[in-house]
Amino acid sequence: MKRCLALGTMAGVCALGTAFGDVTFRSVVEMKFNMPMPMTALPPGFSGPTEVTARVKGTRSYSSFGKIASIMDFRSGEMILLDTQAKKYASTTVQDYMAQVAQAAAPNQQIPEEARKVLEGMQFNVQAHDTGRSERIQGIDASETEILFTLTVPVPIPGGNGQGLEVDGKFQMWKPKPGEMERVPALREMTAYYDQAKNLGKDTASMLTRIFAALPGMGDKIGGLVNELQRGGSVNLRLHGEVSIPGMAAMMAQAKTSGANVPDIPNGPLFSFDSSLKEINTDAVPDSAFKLPEGYQEAPVADLVKAFTPGTPGAK
Repeated sequence: MKRCLALGTMAGVCALGTAFGDVTFRSVVEMKFNMPMPMTALPPGFSGPTEVTARVKGTRSYSSFGKIASIMDFRSGEMILLDTQAKKYASTTVQDYMAQVAQAAAPNQQIPEEARKVLEGMQFNVQAHDTGRSERIQGIDASETEILFTLTVPVPIPGGNGQGLEVDGKFQMWKPKPGEMERVPALREMTAYYDQAKNLGKDTASMLTRIFAALPGMGDKIGGLVNELQRGGSVNLRLHGEVSIPGMAAMMAQAKTSGANVPDIPNGPLFSFDSSLKEINTDAVPDSAFKLPEGYQEAPVADLVKAFTPGTPGAK
């Protein structure tokens, strides 16, 4: 759960890329939980709908997600990480920042051998198809692709089929149709932004690969899902994701009969994630957008990463 939720934090610092002109785009993201979750386990900004904004001018960008923001120079790879709530900042590079995030999301303790064998025995199945549905989103014609995945963990569950615990997930992605890149100039700038993020290893798919690589046996299994997420380009105009664990409800019910104090778990999705583009334009972005705000105090980059990552010491 820690690694899954850490994705939200990293996505919030934003996919950073380059464009050839000025572009501003704004999305709204929301994660909903259908099970009790301690607030300390949630990434900043996931307590409700949160705006994600990116402003790009040439080789510079400003990105914000809730209390998390960053200023970056794509050419040099230098970046400034901002905690807009605590008014703290840290100067770093993309490479150093990525290393800090990977360290924060990695297991805090060595995985026991028995658990390692369970992880290595997990099966991961991915299927994707075009739904045939289309829609115009912020003036851009988009088509929908659905990705279904099942992760099977080889552990016994009450009333199970003997194969183990299943984790079922679904992504519904709306991406621009072919030809829209040429028709909509702002979309070209937005795509350049995300493509550079991919080149820097700072897009969501690369983040998934890095995080799951920390789990034994998972690094080679996540590739199929990453490939499908990247198919059709880097830009998602709308994204819906959800995860359910059908056997979890039975496990909790059995635990209750033994007197354990455990929460009620629904049979449907445990949590869902939604992101939707709300604005995109090529208006001029002022140079002041990429300057460090006044009144901020410098802090070690590790302190800011910990404050943004659920489940780590010092996390808010």
